[in-house]
Amino acid sequence: MTALEHLEARIADLVATVDAQQAKIDSLAADLEDEQKARQETEQHLMELETTCEEQTALIDALRKRTGTTQSQIAELQARELEKGAHLEYEHVSPTQEKLDVPDDRLERFSDEEGTQRVRLPDHDDPLGRSENTLPTADLLPIQQLARMDEETLSTATNTRADYIAARIWGERTTHSLGSLWKKGCREVAAYVDASDIRVFIKSNLEREDESLSRGYAKKLAGRAMERLRELAKSRVYIERRTHRKDGLEYTERRLVLPSDADIPGRTTLTDDTPGTNPVTG
Repeated sequence: MTALEHLEARIADLVATVDAQQAKIDSLAADLEDEQKARQETEQHLMELETTCEEQTALIDALRKRTGTTQSQIAELQARELEKGAHLEYEHVSPTQEKLDVPDDRLERFSDEEGTQRVRLPDHDDPLGRSENTLPTADLLPIQQLARMDEETLSTATNTRADYIAARIWGERTTHSLGSLWKKGCREVAAYVDASDIRVFIKSNLEREDESLSRGYAKKLAGRAMERLRELAKSRVYIERRTHRKDGLEYTERRLVLPSDADIPGRTTLTDDTPGTNPVTG
């Protein structure tokens, strides 16, 4: 091979090498372009995801605020219904329990005749009679048995007027309205009623059409009824003397007290800080 031929062969090899390298560069450039394009698409997708997350977070915050507002509204309605004497299903009240604004923050939890767990304000009977917490008569105190009777049956079942009045007084314990006979106590006292208020109740509600009770006789009936109520309640209530002042004078009168821990059949109390129940007498 001549020198010229050798040079031409060398040049041909170099050209082939350059072409191969150029092809490699073109391939790498194409790969880099594809990678940059994929990276841009990834970055765009990430930006879209960030935007979506921000929108979802804002939506969740709005829903959380709306849910809190709705729960507060529901709790307010539930509290008002409970104050009217409603018996609500426990599972409906449980989510809003901490928001309920009820007297003394106390609810009673009980099972109705169908086994449904319900709540109510202490001693509030359902005015519609839809969820009465009934127990067998044999499980009730004598005063509860009498108070459960209708007017005609009660009149027949009671041997004395004091028993009749005692049953009516006990029945008033579940009436919670302005001017109620029983007053709500606190701490160790669930409720109480004063002899003077019983006297007025007798004169206003239990005076027969054919009589006109004197103040003194109504007062005597009130005292007898208080004693009989204590006996018929098997001493779950007690009588104490209270001294108070009125018009500059000091008065002493008797008060019938229902303790918060009185063992009254049919009561289970639920406080605002416990989702369970604590058996309480009262």
